[in-house]
Amino acid sequence: MPKEAIAGFNTYWDQFGKSDRKGLLLHCTMGSMAAWRGMIEHIGPEYSWTAFDMPGHGKSDDWSFDRDFHRTGTEIGKALMGGEPMDVVGHSFGGSIALRLALEMPELVKSLTLIEPVVLSIIFQDDPHYQEKYDQDHRGYRDGIDAKDYEKAAREFAVHWGDDVPWDDVPDKYKDMMIDKIIMIEQGEPVVYHDTYGFSQKGRLSAIKCPVLLVQGTTSHDSVGRVNDALERRIEHTERVHIAGAGHMVPLSHPVEMAQVLDKFLTKNMTA
Repeated sequence: MPKEAIAGFNTYWDQFGKSDRKGLLLHCTMGSMAAWRGMIEHIGPEYSWTAFDMPGHGKSDDWSFDRDFHRTGTEIGKALMGGEPMDVVGHSFGGSIALRLALEMPELVKSLTLIEPVVLSIIFQDDPHYQEKYDQDHRGYRDGIDAKDYEKAAREFAVHWGDDVPWDDVPDKYKDMMIDKIIMIEQGEPVVYHDTYGFSQKGRLSAIKCPVLLVQGTTSHDSVGRVNDALERRIEHTERVHIAGAGHMVPLSHPVEMAQVLDKFLTKNMTA
């Protein structure tokens, strides 16, 4: 598909498959919709997927830093759903947008699959002391951002949110991409860290009634498990899956396992 204006932003998007069972895929910050290719190849022909490159990512236009990043991604997702019920799958930052879609368009979200969703504000609400540990773990990243040393920021960020590959072993083209895009993490922080959207408001997430699958890797930062614990407490119809040996970049590092887990969940929750 070519790039086109969607929700007022020039967005690159595509569709994969022609099944009546339709889904929307939302990638992580510093990623692109290409991250889903392996999973799509292994999940089979029973599904039709729509995916797009987030603003400032992949083949979509560069980000101009003059809009609300989370809202823009959400509105693009809404537009691409086109009023049609879909299974929504979100990874990391994309998981936070998936949650927002379920809250704002509950009639159109048939199910939610949240892969390591970074809705950090809800764990800070449940355990304010944990925020200090989280900030300490990410001090190197923060120091890099503050000093505009984006190579350091990307390197330190990858320690907790990469795919467990040592920085020196990451191919140069991916290093360069992470260094170039690391500032986009800041664009998501108002919602995922500071909770300007209000995910942590009492009773907010309990409004989600569709089936929810919570996925995490067994080697991920401990905040991931805490987020999924908090979501499980707040949302009625949830189930959990741990993917052995995976870190944060589950769709990229373990596409076969992710396809199997998703297919099992969607098959069990198949509706007419």
